[in-house]
Amino acid sequence: MTAFLEFWDTVELWLATLPFPLQVFIMLAVGVPLFYLVAVGVERVADVLVDRFRGLVASGDAETGKEVL
Repeated sequence: MTAFLEFWDTVELWLATLPFPLQVFIMLAVGVPLFYLVAVGVERVADVLVDRFRGLVASGDAETGKEVL
């Protein structure tokens, strides 16, 4: 863990010493794809959860047990 933290400190120091426009460009180049992947993952998890909860609370006819639309 110590080796990773030392590496991260080095990267952080390198990034902090760059000119601001270059910092923004690097953060956007890394951040936009990362945030996109996180958003896609959250959406997929939400879709699975919504489908499961819809199955639990689906309205059904009391006599036949079939779903009423």
